[in-house]
Amino acid sequence: MSNAAGTNIVTVLEHCRISPPHDPSLTETFLPLTLFDMLWLNWPSPGRVYFYDFPCSTTEFKQTLVPHLKNSLALTLKHFYPFCGNVITATSLSDRTTPAIRYLNGDSVSLTVAEFSGTNSEGFDHLSGNHARGVDELFALVPELSRGGTETDVGNNIHISPVLSVQVTLFPDQGYSIGYRISHVVADGKTLSNFIRTWASINVKQLNGENDFDNLETLPFYDRSVIKDPKGIASIFLQYSLRTRLQKDYEKAFAPAADKNTLVDATIILDREQIQGLKNSVSDQVPRVSTFVVVCAYVWTCMAKTRAALGQDMNNGNQVEEHFIFAMDARDRLDPPIPSNYFGNTIVPCWATQKTSQLVGEKGFANAVEAIRNALYEKINNDEGPLKGLEMYFDRNEATKGQVKFGVAGSPKFNYYNADFGWGKPKKYEIVSEKFGLIGSNESEGGLELGFCFSKMEMDVFTAIFTQGLLD
Repeated sequence: MSNAAGTNIVTVLEHCRISPPHDPSLTETFLPLTLFDMLWLNWPSPGRVYFYDFPCSTTEFKQTLVPHLKNSLALTLKHFYPFCGNVITATSLSDRTTPAIRYLNGDSVSLTVAEFSGTNSEGFDHLSGNHARGVDELFALVPELSRGGTETDVGNNIHISPVLSVQVTLFPDQGYSIGYRISHVVADGKTLSNFIRTWASINVKQLNGENDFDNLETLPFYDRSVIKDPKGIASIFLQYSLRTRLQKDYEKAFAPAADKNTLVDATIILDREQIQGLKNSVSDQVPRVSTFVVVCAYVWTCMAKTRAALGQDMNNGNQVEEHFIFAMDARDRLDPPIPSNYFGNTIVPCWATQKTSQLVGEKGFANAVEAIRNALYEKINNDEGPLKGLEMYFDRNEATKGQVKFGVAGSPKFNYYNADFGWGKPKKYEIVSEKFGLIGSNESEGGLELGFCFSKMEMDVFTAIFTQGLLD
C-alpha cells in the first residue's frame, strides 16, 4: 500500500476473513432496514483509526497481539453478526426486494494485518499527532470496503454491499493502530461505539484467562419492531436512493469532494476554560447554551470567515443561505423510547441555516449559536417528536444544491478513549477525511478534540482565524 507520492508506507502481511463461532441456528438471517437506516443508503463509508502507544516487535505482534485480536473479534462478531453480512437492496424501482442486512452462516469480516514500512518521520508519532497530516497517509491505515455496485446478483435482482472491514497495523517498536471502514447503513456512532467497546472488553477478558464473554452491557438489541414509521418515511428514502443510484449520482456520492491527495487532517484541542470563554462571550444574547452548540457555532463562523479570507464567495455576495447539519440521537426521544444498546441507526438530521453575511459579521457567533440551538429545539419541542419533517430531508437537500453545507461527525458523548484492548488506552482516535469531527479530549479533562479536513492552504487560514478568535 502506498501514499500519493508513491512511497510504500504500509506493507500488507496478511489478508484473512474473520467469522463468528459456528451457530447452526443462524443459517440465514435478515434484519430489515428502518427509516433511519435508509437515510444512509447512498452515503460513503466512513473511515476511523485508533492509535495505541504500545512498543512491540514484529515477532510479538504476529505471535501475540494479532492472534488475540483475531480470536476476540470472532467472539465479538457472535453478538454483532450483522457486521459479517451484506446490505441487500433492489436494483430497480419496480423490484419489491425488502432492503435488509442479510447474514448467511459462514459470512465474515475482512481483516488486513499490515506493518508500517515508511521512514521514522512518517511514522507513529507523526500520524497520531495533532498537526496537519496528509489524508492519503492516514488512509493507508484504513482498509477498503468494496461497494456493492460491482457485486450485483443479476439472477436475484439485488444489490449486495459488504458492511465492515478492519485493518491492524504495526509500527515496529512504537505502537499499533486499528483502522476500520463501516457502512453507515448498518450502524450509527452509538452502535459502533458499543461494538468497539465489546471487542476491547472481550480481548481483555481473553488476556486475563476469563471466558465469560456473553454478559456485557454493550451487547446489542435487535428488535426492529420498536421503530415506528407512520408516515412511510422508509419508502420515501428508498425510492429516492434508488432513483439517484440509477441516475449515476450514486457514483458521485462516493467521489471525494476534492482529491484526497491534496487534503490534510489536523486536530485542535479546546480545553474547559476556552469552552467556558466561548459561552461567556454570548451569554448576554444566548444564556445557558450547551457545549456542543457553542463549539459547533464557533467552528461554523470560523469556516465562513475562512472562505471570505480566501475569496471563496460561494454564496452570491454572501446573501444566499448556508447550512450546518448535525445529528441528534432519537433513542431516548422516540415514543416509547428504545434501548440504548439498540443495533442500527436512530439519528435524525437537524438543519441550522444562516446567511454568510450573518456569520461573518460582528454578531456572527451569536447568530450561529441561536441558529443551531433553534434547530435542536425544533426537533425536541414539537407534537410529532424527532421525526417531524424528516420525510422532506432529501427534498430540502435538493433545494439547497449549490449552497454551502457541512456537518459534524463524532460525538463528545462516546468515550472513544476507553477502548482499551488490554495493552493500554488509545493515544489518538482519528476521524479520517471528515470536514469537521468532534469528540471528547484525551488530553484535557472536560475539553474537546476538533478534527478538520481541508486543503493545506485552507487549514492554515482556518487555524489562524480559529486561534485568534479565542484570544479576542
